[in-house]
Amino acid sequence: MPGLFIAGTDTHVGKTLVTAGLAAYLRSLGVDCGVYKPVESGTLSGVRGSDSETLKRLSGVPDDLDLINVYAFEAPLAPGIAAKGQKVRIQMDRLVYAYKRLQLLHEWVLVEGAGGLLVPLSGKKSIVDLIKVLKLPVLLVGRLGLGTINHTLLSYHYLRQENIPVAGVVLSQSKKQEDLSAHSNIQTLKNWGEVPMWGVLRYINRKNSRKELIKKVSAGFGNQANQFFKISPAKNNKGPRLRLVH
Repeated sequence: MPGLFIAGTDTHVGKTLVTAGLAAYLRSLGVDCGVYKPVESGTLSGVRGSDSETLKRLSGVPDDLDLINVYAFEAPLAPGIAAKGQKVRIQMDRLVYAYKRLQLLHEWVLVEGAGGLLVPLSGKKSIVDLIKVLKLPVLLVGRLGLGTINHTLLSYHYLRQENIPVAGVVLSQSKKQEDLSAHSNIQTLKNWGEVPMWGVLRYINRKNSRKELIKKVSAGFGNQANQFFKISPAKNNKGPRLRLVH
């Protein structure tokens, strides 16, 4: 069964909200979609914390946190470094096994990375190596604002260099107030890098409701998501609805 890897140009760019929002949006259309956060760090007392719990709550998936997350580390460091500090070795085989378990439960699985593409996991293995092992296309998430053009183009071209398919790019607005560069980010990326832009996830607080997040995703990049997941309009005697095209 298929999946999509949501990777970031950096840490704290909005990957969790994009992943949870996209999953919630798909589930609202009747698509059985699961979420997976293989590794996370900066959690409370080393238990599964903010990201995996936020994914579960906002996406609406019924899965236990034990299925959604494999490794959780207390230190706010790159997972590989945090793991080393706790004398734990992140095993790629465990990450792949957990993903395959979720594949058996859902039609689609959205996998959220940690930090940027070259964040260490184990030894010299990074997030990019996990993407390759899972053999998934990438939805790249960048920060809407100053600096994102450079970060997004570097990440996009690195993925291309590594022969990893890029399904699209979403820019996430992390602050209520946009900076002056926000309006030009999307068009500049299209013109300079021929980047497959999906759109923008406008600012939303993690404490907001799932319903509100679905609205933001639908308005920001719903059409592009529909195309990728092959969802098309259909009508019945109850009026317009959406169905999954197999």
